[in-house]
Amino acid sequence: MLRSDFRIFSIFFSFSVFIFKKLIRGGTLVGFRHVFGMVFLFSLMVFAAGCGQKVVCAPPNVMIGDTCCLDADGNGLCDAWQEKESEQEPEIVYTEPAAEEPVSEAAGGEVSFAETFAQTWDRKSYTALRNLFVKDVMLRYSPQEFNFLARRVDSKLGITSVSLVGVEDGAAQYKVYVGSKSTYVSADIDGEDGGFRHDSFYLFDDLTADAACGDDSSCFMSFAKLSGDRNYCDKAGSLKIDCLSQFGVSKSIIEKIDGCIDILEYYGRAECLTRLAVNENDIEPCWQAGQDKQVFECMGEVAAARKNVDECDAFVSSRGYPGTRLQKTYCILGYVRKTADTDACAKIDRRGDVMLGAMQEGCYKLSFP
Repeated sequence: MLRSDFRIFSIFFSFSVFIFKKLIRGGTLVGFRHVFGMVFLFSLMVFAAGCGQKVVCAPPNVMIGDTCCLDADGNGLCDAWQEKESEQEPEIVYTEPAAEEPVSEAAGGEVSFAETFAQTWDRKSYTALRNLFVKDVMLRYSPQEFNFLARRVDSKLGITSVSLVGVEDGAAQYKVYVGSKSTYVSADIDGEDGGFRHDSFYLFDDLTADAACGDDSSCFMSFAKLSGDRNYCDKAGSLKIDCLSQFGVSKSIIEKIDGCIDILEYYGRAECLTRLAVNENDIEPCWQAGQDKQVFECMGEVAAARKNVDECDAFVSSRGYPGTRLQKTYCILGYVRKTADTDACAKIDRRGDVMLGAMQEGCYKLSFP
């Protein structure tokens, strides 16, 4: 029976007793006992009717105790009660970012190029990867140099894999995994020679021996030999002598070079190195002379000692790069000052360069000792 029905019965029964007592006190000659019995019987009938009544809830509601309510989760509690009890801050749940959109074929050849680039980079085929960059990058390094430097920088960064994200507005985006983390890098794709090539970006922007080797002396020594550039031996630390010996430079010359370098006065140091180069018939000391003018005039004096101005071409390009017309002019001037052979001035390649033209004119007018 519902609590509300019980309260109605209690009120009705109390009221019946009250009436009965009033009738007795008033001395009424009616059969009070019969009246009371009838009232009491009626009360029992009401009580029985109340207890036998069943309250039916319309689906999906169910009866829980004396309450008709919704219990969608079937846990024996009204959902409305649970909602009030659970009014609190929602739990923050971390979700992985949505997967990248599949690469659209709308970009045509650029997408195919970028996919090839990503796959080549992922395989760490750096010699092949070099050929996918614009010519400025390719000319900066030989295939061997690019492979050496890229592998070293890759190893320092800890790159594990690379994948293409997409191509948009002529730029490719790649996802680069570094250890357990990842980063996104982008770079422009340029049309070149009827195909596509990548601009420099990410680790390829700082593809230098300093970035690749850091404090590793043996790395600088290896790169000096690979590149043919003895300048890197100066960064080889305790391995400098061994590094230079790869180029046929004797230990004794290195020790003498160090003695000249200890001279603090700039021009005195350059003069010491030039004398050493001429005496040893070796241009190695010249490379330590400082500015281009002193370096290549020093070489010109060695060429003069050998009585061959054409040595200037070989000297200037001896460290792995062709050199410039200005550097060769300095060498020729150093040669002419020592030999007075003004015919050598004709070897200055002026080719419309005003400054080189003036230097050639000055070469013919040199005052000789």
